[in-house]
Amino acid sequence: MAHEADVVVVGAGLSGLIAARTLLAAGLRPLILEADNRVGGRILTEEALPGLPVDIGAQWIGDTHHRMFALAEELGVPTFPQYDDGETSYELDGSGVLRENAFHARFSGELAELERVLRRLDEMAAEVPPAAPWLAPRAADWDAVTAGAWYDEQGLSPVARTLLEICTVGILAVPTVEVSLLHLLFTIQTCGVTAELFAESEGGAQTTRFVGGTGEIPRRLAALIAEHIVLDAPVQLIGHGRDRVTVHCRGGLIARARRVIVAISPTLAGRIMYDPPLPGRRDQLTQRLPNGSAMKAFFVYDEPFWRADGLNGQIISDVGPARMSNDSGVPGDAHGVILLFLEGEQARVCSQLPEEQRRAALTAELVRHLGPRAARPEAYVDGEWSERQWTRGCYNANCGPLVWTAYGSALAAPIGVIHWASTDTATRWSAYMEGAVDAGERAANAVIAELSDGHR
Repeated sequence: MAHEADVVVVGAGLSGLIAARTLLAAGLRPLILEADNRVGGRILTEEALPGLPVDIGAQWIGDTHHRMFALAEELGVPTFPQYDDGETSYELDGSGVLRENAFHARFSGELAELERVLRRLDEMAAEVPPAAPWLAPRAADWDAVTAGAWYDEQGLSPVARTLLEICTVGILAVPTVEVSLLHLLFTIQTCGVTAELFAESEGGAQTTRFVGGTGEIPRRLAALIAEHIVLDAPVQLIGHGRDRVTVHCRGGLIARARRVIVAISPTLAGRIMYDPPLPGRRDQLTQRLPNGSAMKAFFVYDEPFWRADGLNGQIISDVGPARMSNDSGVPGDAHGVILLFLEGEQARVCSQLPEEQRRAALTAELVRHLGPRAARPEAYVDGEWSERQWTRGCYNANCGPLVWTAYGSALAAPIGVIHWASTDTATRWSAYMEGAVDAGERAANAVIAELSDGHR
């Protein structure tokens, strides 16, 4: 079966859907080829109970995610604020379980240390050009050391160092010893300042959710361009010449076009064959960009009982197995929902356990923080991303030492008629949905410019 289009888009995640819609608005004919049997990519909403959505994948937007707010309004998807009233529960460095006010009182000096390091990170990140991190004045030095090694050199107390690790792993979904300091600074720079990354309150990256779940966004986007989407079409080979591409899918589907936008994570893009082969530098890049490791576990209760106890549902713990949590209840639904995050090493370890053992360990953690009622959920749902064939990890790709400086310029640069788009290539809010929209628009506009200039 052969299809003809102006532009083939590989992947029906948020970047791919945005790219296709942008192309269509410019009068071009896009064709999205999606390997999975659904759209959305790293966005996935399921039901924990009938009518109660939980976001197994991307869940929040932040106050400065202007593209996502505009998109939600355009698609008619209402938003609501993340619940944040009450105290967070802490359990760090042998402290036992402490409520937020007690924790802050006991460890005020350690928290001041942490604030000092965060401000230093902001100052350093301001020197990193988000479109070309390898050109930062101190890029060579920053790229030669891991974020974890730099953290260890800051003279932090155990509590402050542990908090910094938990917050950073919550963003990157890998231990800090696996990413370069330059990559961390790039992430901070694309998102503004550390306060915007780490906060769930005003100004943070996790302030707002979508009614019906985040999956409403790709579902409604796809409905607008449904005739341009083919599911269950894993791309195996992209043949490319001066002005034409031929895309071969498993099962025999063939698509021909003038351009192709590969809108999947770099590591998955590297598993496609290209004829002729891509430059070695691009291939070497994709060999060095692993996706993060992330898992989410939801406990559903008859009511959000912790709120009456003055708690906001947020846990920060180095005992675990989860390092963080939050209240993921839905307005208009009486159930209480606690989401536990397992990221980096915790996700890698716990995903290999039988579900019963994993659930028991997480239940014990909730009981420590929320009390005995936490042992009696009505439902439990979890989801891990590295086992998913067409994702192989979440939330994003991470650069280890010397990757940005040696290979970074190959990340988003087109190769002939091949363009790249995923949140990993964004220069604003990379690794977030906002970044996915940014990347999709950038790639589509580049293609539109090329084709409007008379390229055939």
